[in-house]
Amino acid sequence: MMQLNAMRWRLEVLAVRHGLWMLPGAVLLLGALLAWGWWLPSQEAALREALSMQANEQLSTRTQAAQASAPHGAPHSALPPAARADAAVQRLFALAAEHGLTIAQADYRRQETGRVGRWQVQMPATGTYPQVRRFLRAAQAIPGLSLDELGIHRAPVGAGIEARLLFSVWFTAQAPAERAS
Repeated sequence: MMQLNAMRWRLEVLAVRHGLWMLPGAVLLLGALLAWGWWLPSQEAALREALSMQANEQLSTRTQAAQASAPHGAPHSALPPAARADAAVQRLFALAAEHGLTIAQADYRRQETGRVGRWQVQMPATGTYPQVRRFLRAAQAIPGLSLDELGIHRAPVGAGIEARLLFSVWFTAQAPAERAS
């Protein structure tokens, strides 16, 4: 009881010397210390738990999407076979003609590395910008096709634009035993 009276007396002296503004300040300071020591760490732990759950959900979604796109577990299993890739290269030139592009000379080569191969096709095309855009949109439907490089510059007056297009048509290479038969 004596300590309580002594503490009360000290608070009254502080209030008289410094005014009543000191009491709300002390209460706010005590509240801030409690929040910093107890409430904030619990909020941080809850936030970390929520973030880890969200990361796990995203990882499982990505894993399921990868399994759905590659039903046999191999990333190259979704690619077309070599015969369809050859037809895709021919389809690429047919699409260019359908969209009014002029192909002066195309350069293409076939590469195989392990179980995956590709046709790399470089085609300089002349036409208008809208023709090139329509051609590229239509070419997206070709299975295994990727646009590796695109360079566009203005052609001489009245000729539209010259586009340098570099495509890759990816395919699954045949195993050596399959080639022999």
